[in-house]
Amino acid sequence: MEDKGMGEGRGAGINGILLLNRLLLAGCFLPVAIGRLSNISGLAAALTLKGMPYGDVVATLIVLAEVFGPLALIFGFAPRLSASVLIAALVVTTGTMHRFWDYGGLNRQAEQAIFLSHLGVLAGLLFYGLMGPGAWSWQGWWRGLNGKAKPAKGKKKQPSRPRTPKPRPAPARPVADEDELADAA
Repeated sequence: MEDKGMGEGRGAGINGILLLNRLLLAGCFLPVAIGRLSNISGLAAALTLKGMPYGDVVATLIVLAEVFGPLALIFGFAPRLSASVLIAALVVTTGTMHRFWDYGGLNRQAEQAIFLSHLGVLAGLLFYGLMGPGAWSWQGWWRGLNGKAKPAKGKKKQPSRPRTPKPRPAPARPVADEDELADAA
């Protein structure tokens, strides 16, 4: 059985779910990214106060990841790379900014809720990284609307073997003459 990737051979329902997954994940990042884009120095100061070394560099990288990562999600571009970059940004921000175990009372509950919701987003990114974007993505468009992958250059397709062997005719045996049989006796 051939391995079909990136939505090939999948039905419209699965491709629709993969598209919805991409859009919902992008929706988790874009509003926060727009806010952080307008105040990178505030994020850098918050990271530095929480003990993150090189807070300004880390904040810039996080904002870049949170702006361009969701765009890659929406279009289904470089799924493993975009998921990995967003996972890294999510782990850094969640582990640094939402350490609920350092708080008590209502602050602890609020930070724990944010921490756990980020774990859910992390699970969605892992799902996306493993399943790929589906056929309704930039990669699906690149491969063609019919969902068939373009053959790689230099790679020849092997002809398939028939499932049932064809019967072969019996080899023709020469008929022995009577003279040959008489000489042998």
